[in-house]
Amino acid sequence: MPSLPTPAEGTLWYAESGPADGRPLLLLHAALQTHESMAPLAEELAPLGLRLIAVDLPGHGRSAHAGPLTIRTMADAVAGLIERLGLDRPLAAGYSLGGIVGIELALRGLVSGLVVLASRIQPAGDARATFAPEAIRRRSPLWARQLAEKHTVTPWEALAAALGEELASWPGFDPQALAALSVPVLVVQGDRDQMVPLEQGQELARLAPQGRFCLVPRAGHPELLYRADARAAVRAFLANFLA
Repeated sequence: MPSLPTPAEGTLWYAESGPADGRPLLLLHAALQTHESMAPLAEELAPLGLRLIAVDLPGHGRSAHAGPLTIRTMADAVAGLIERLGLDRPLAAGYSLGGIVGIELALRGLVSGLVVLASRIQPAGDARATFAPEAIRRRSPLWARQLAEKHTVTPWEALAAALGEELASWPGFDPQALAALSVPVLVVQGDRDQMVPLEQGQELARLAPQGRFCLVPRAGHPELLYRADARAAVRAFLANFLA
């Protein structure tokens, strides 16, 4: 997997698949995950002939980070990658935290289309407790061991604590800014998501002038990418950019 230094944000690791001359699509993963977690979506999209660029977000997997770990600095790092790779307003698809980063990129005018899967647009008041390392160990010792294996640059405990603090204190997106988004946006969310209120996804789709909302029945937060109907909706949306 190649890596590129990004200005002020350390080294960002990414994996590419698909034709080098295909339309580029950034795949942005959820909190405490890595680029590998986007594999189900990458497999679904492979027949479209897109150039898929799956990123390890700063502090995750094999990506380093410098300074505070915030939504803004994560978007800064991905923006730096876009510049270093010479991408001209790529498409982007982000899941949970990755969708938040994708929205930030769209607000900066850096992408030409956006898929947001199960992402918040306002802060999570319970994030500090949810991401507390001791709470994660208590809920799932197996997951804690897996996190130690996945995150080889930043210790997962430091990463989790930083994410909990950011998601709780982050001010969220200005509704007026979302209403000024100039690109097509597909919002996909499960009706049983217990981490992201359904109303937030619906509000994003309502505010974005070219927003669409796809409700996936009987789907919670963790399994959304594993639902064939969710992936098919993403594929159909992105196919419109290739017509």
